Amino acid sequence: MLQRRKYLYLANVLLVIAIFSIPAAAQDKNIWQEYRPSIIVAMPVNEKVILFQYNVVIYAPEKKLTTLGVTLPGVTYRPLAKNGKGTWLELWAGVLFAWTDNYHTTNSFETRPVVGVRTFVPNTKKVNIINFGRYEYRAFRDGDSRTSQPRFRDRVSLEVPLAKGDRRWAPKTYYTAVDVEPFWRLDNKFMEKVRLRGTLGYIFRKRLAAEFIYHAEWAGSKGEPKKFVGNIWRVSIKFLFPRGKGIFPRIDIDD
Repeated sequence: MLQRRKYLYLANVLLVIAIFSIPAAAQDKNIWQEYRPSIIVAMPVNEKVILFQYNVVIYAPEKKLTTLGVTLPGVTYRPLAKNGKGTWLELWAGVLFAWTDNYHTTNSFETRPVVGVRTFVPNTKKVNIINFGRYEYRAFRDGDSRTSQPRFRDRVSLEVPLAKGDRRWAPKTYYTAVDVEPFWRLDNKFMEKVRLRGTLGYIFRKRLAAEFIYHAEWAGSKGEPKKFVGNIWRVSIKFLFPRGKGIFPRIDIDD
């Protein structure tokens, strides 16, 4: 019970940050808001291979833009999986395509190949302790201009079911998560930003879940201290095709 309270405390810290960020944003016009509805669809091919697709809309009124993003079916490969074991290691690959409507400038298009490694710490409490490292090559086309930004991001997460016993991760139960994710620009060799995230999720059915997610973001130029710059508010729907036993709702990706 004490251990569970510690996990809940960590997750609730982000809710407090979110509440206090709202009046701060109202007073500082430099702090932006982003709203991101998204859908994640996963389809296991077999015990080792899982296909996934990520679709998102990003509305950022302060930045004066709207982005539509979609992946081609990405692939998650679990090389050690066998008879329900060895699922602690996952290799990820995919490509994100994003079109941005800039309200007062030229619209832009991004192609983003992504490869990553996701690992889980095995435990008997059904608490997911996760590290998800990703390399991304962001290629932008803005009119006749072409630019690129290679970067590495590494997310450390704690996911906790809020039900007890055999009800953990079962339908009609809640779960929560907290994580931190720094981003490094590999071209200019500096840490570009850090995101702190809190999640409250609900499993409607065996293959359907929804999440409310809040991100707080700190960023700064090379050589400058990081400062709080904005909030990201997400509602994410997760859908799993049949044959998804043992991987739900752990399939998770964002942009």
